[in-house]
Amino acid sequence: MKYIKCSKNIAISLYVSLLVLTIVLAVNLIQQYRFFKQENQELLQVKESYYQHIDMLKRSLNASLSTQLADVEEEIDRSDSKKKNAQANPQLVIDTVKNTTVLTKQEHDFALINPEEEDKLHKIKHRLHEFKSAASLTNKTMLKKMHQVPSNKKKIKRYTPVRDFAFAWPVELSKFWLSSLYGPRRLSNGKMSFHYAIDMAALKGTLVKAAAAGKVQASIGNTGYGNCIVLYHNERYKTRYAHLDTILVNTGQTVKKGEVIGTVGDTGFVRKAGKDASHLHFEIYQDGERVNPLHFLFT
Repeated sequence: MKYIKCSKNIAISLYVSLLVLTIVLAVNLIQQYRFFKQENQELLQVKESYYQHIDMLKRSLNASLSTQLADVEEEIDRSDSKKKNAQANPQLVIDTVKNTTVLTKQEHDFALINPEEEDKLHKIKHRLHEFKSAASLTNKTMLKKMHQVPSNKKKIKRYTPVRDFAFAWPVELSKFWLSSLYGPRRLSNGKMSFHYAIDMAALKGTLVKAAAAGKVQASIGNTGYGNCIVLYHNERYKTRYAHLDTILVNTGQTVKKGEVIGTVGDTGFVRKAGKDASHLHFEIYQDGERVNPLHFLFT
């Protein structure tokens, strides 16, 4: 009897323990579910705000290009009209200091449409062609409309990149959103600064790949960039991958394009707007100057 009672007590104790453990696990799972649901909603709201922001910039760009295109077309029409008038009046009498000369049609065209005006007309037509063939607006121009730098501020000398090298996105397009673009931006203290990179916000641990084949020039951790990798591609180009959580390559190692070199993190100095500041700070150097990465990533 005592053995049976003891067995019953042990069974009841195990049952109660399992019940308590199940309840604890259930409560924990519910809390985790609510947390991730809230995080997902916040991320979707930020992402939607970002897309609205980009749409607003595109509309502003289209309006600006339309205005400039209309001005150029008007200028071309005036030049063409001037040339037609000259061709319609071949006989023009011009009084000179010594005598009066009647010009032929060919001489008259040369007199009114001189080489300088012809060169100007060609330049205007070239500008019109550039406006019509422009596929997208560079980030530099978009940010210029967002943040008008006061006239009393010192202007930053811009380096115009020449696209002659192919780079791939270091993070898969479906796993990040651009949280900060290349160009001027306002700091938390209200002052303006220049951001020489693009920031790709992603979950901590997201894989980071080499944007092009190259050699690891540096794989270190410092105060500002945090865990950082610098890849040397050739005499003109190198790339920087900053704020990494982990570094998976060593200095001097040769890597291929698309090879995993680290993971996204929030090490170093980061701008934190929410609970998680994980992102990839990506820079491209051309001839020693940091240029807009989007100029090379959008083809």
